[in-house]
Amino acid sequence: MSDFRKLGVPFLLIFISALVTRLISTYLSANLSGNLIKIIIVVALCVFGATLNASKGRRNGNVYKKLIAILIVIFLLFMQFNLFTFASVSEVFNFFGVDAFYINMLYIFCGYLFVD
Repeated sequence: MSDFRKLGVPFLLIFISALVTRLISTYLSANLSGNLIKIIIVVALCVFGATLNASKGRRNGNVYKKLIAILIVIFLLFMQFNLFTFASVSEVFNFFGVDAFYINMLYIFCGYLFVD
């Protein structure tokens, strides 16, 4: 059962999130589906990161790591929705070449960090 939890649950999550995003893009209008798909992708990436953390040891009860992970996810999601932009953050991202791939990796890391 532990092999299924370690390997099967993340794979199942990938399959289910792909199916849900496909169904939403097919059956909802373009106005609603764009933002909803972004939210579903962010949630799926965070949950995927959480499922990768399959440690059986005692969890750290530190709330600050969880709070920082949530704030980073909200900050990046708001930046993707163009609700607010900081010129300095955009310049730093451009300098280091941070694009959607690396932001998705940050979402996975925040999900992993949240469960730790």
